[in-house]
Amino acid sequence: MYLGPAFLFAVFASLFYVPGFLDMPLGMLTSRQLISELLFTVFALIALASLARSIELDPVWPWRPEFRRLVNLLLGRAP
Repeated sequence: MYLGPAFLFAVFASLFYVPGFLDMPLGMLTSRQLISELLFTVFALIALASLARSIELDPVWPWRPEFRRLVNLLLGRAP
């Protein structure tokens, strides 16, 4: 449930990435580059938070009991 938004916000973050941003002095940044990097930072943080929530709650990860139950059911093993 949270994995989809994590990928979606990661895509949004990649749209606003400015190459070489960390190598530029702040005084040489244009307002467009600064806004773009701020949007990149916001979307990247939302993507990371959503990924962390997905790891905590979604059943698609192998260490979750729901995943193991589904695999055992598909393989015909007794729970």
